[in-house]
Amino acid sequence: MAKRGSNLLSDLQIRRWIAGGESVAKSDGDGLTFTLSAAGTATWVLRYRFANRSRELTIGNYPDIGLGAARKLASEQRVAIDKGQDPAAQKRAERQQLKAAWTVRRVITDFKEKVVDAGQLSARTRKAKHWDLDNIILPKLGPFNVQDVTPPDVVDMLDRSGRTWAMQNRFLTTAGQVFDHAIGRQLIRINPAAGIKMKALMGPRPPVRKRVMLKEGELRTLLSSVDEIGTENALALKILLATCVRTWELITARWEHVDFERGTWLIPAEKVKTRVAFLVPITPTVAAWLKELRHLAGDSEWVLPGRSSKRAGSHVGRSTLGAAISRAFERGQLDIRRFTPHDTRSTAKGHMRNLGVSREISEIALNHTLKGMEGIYDVREEIPERRQALELWAMFLATCERGEIWNVVPIGRAVA
Repeated sequence: MAKRGSNLLSDLQIRRWIAGGESVAKSDGDGLTFTLSAAGTATWVLRYRFANRSRELTIGNYPDIGLGAARKLASEQRVAIDKGQDPAAQKRAERQQLKAAWTVRRVITDFKEKVVDAGQLSARTRKAKHWDLDNIILPKLGPFNVQDVTPPDVVDMLDRSGRTWAMQNRFLTTAGQVFDHAIGRQLIRINPAAGIKMKALMGPRPPVRKRVMLKEGELRTLLSSVDEIGTENALALKILLATCVRTWELITARWEHVDFERGTWLIPAEKVKTRVAFLVPITPTVAAWLKELRHLAGDSEWVLPGRSSKRAGSHVGRSTLGAAISRAFERGQLDIRRFTPHDTRSTAKGHMRNLGVSREISEIALNHTLKGMEGIYDVREEIPERRQALELWAMFLATCERGEIWNVVPIGRAVA
């Protein structure tokens, strides 16, 4: 044990050291030491010897534990040391016992609360994470103590899922995030999912489906027969084409965010892939289509309200529009190349470039984030170039809808 002496410190001294901001380590006697880090963390440490070895026990932080309380706690620990106990070793054992109580299920519950449901992820991402956790990771790894999970356990979980390369890669990413969370809580030191590579498990990633850009003739054919997929679906498809929004952004649109007077449609941050809200200009053509939907929606708050009792009070399902398009192809009602709702964005992008819209503005029209462009526009405000580009694109679509050929040749760039 350290040589015992009198109480050497005072509250006034401690406050002065903290105000000074420099790192210090000052003894109060009998092994009790006040330490102040360069970062400003003030801590009480008891230094002692046990079995001929120097030991340190962190008692707590100042000012949570004042000088008098620190002396009392240090005195209690000295009594234990005199009885042959090692408080530092006991504290380590207690930490290990606490860690042993953490199953993967408990880690996932904590991960959901502090990460998945903390308001930083989009609704779509949250839904995907919950699905992965509840249907893949919990059933296989949930009962395990988090310290006992090994890489082979994670590989077995992926193999048993029987899913595609892309889905298993998503499960692996989610599992890695769960175990990173456990590392952050100091429950484990190594992430058992970190070294696993999908290429080693299932070979190279399958080629990503190439996006379709519908040609002008295909657009004329599509728009002349689009009502075959149903009035609401037809209007939704035309709005997707003309506004360049993502399908999910339209499906979850509310009337409160559509301002016909200003000619804008706000996409809230929680619905956006980039987690940044933005305004979509409503051109006269799109406004007419939206007003048709407004009439069909009745008193619903949703632009595209659910059409079954199961979805009463909510919006249509994520697959509704895609399923309607697929059925029309299967019935032979659409005599063009197969496409999906997401292909409306690649179609719009390609045609805007052909119409003379610059690459930067066409990217902004699709709400893509560009390097070097973030500081130029405030996405919460109207972007005139985006409106001009979408007005030009809507004119092109209106021409196709009438079955006419677009004969306006862009001189240079129509929209710079």
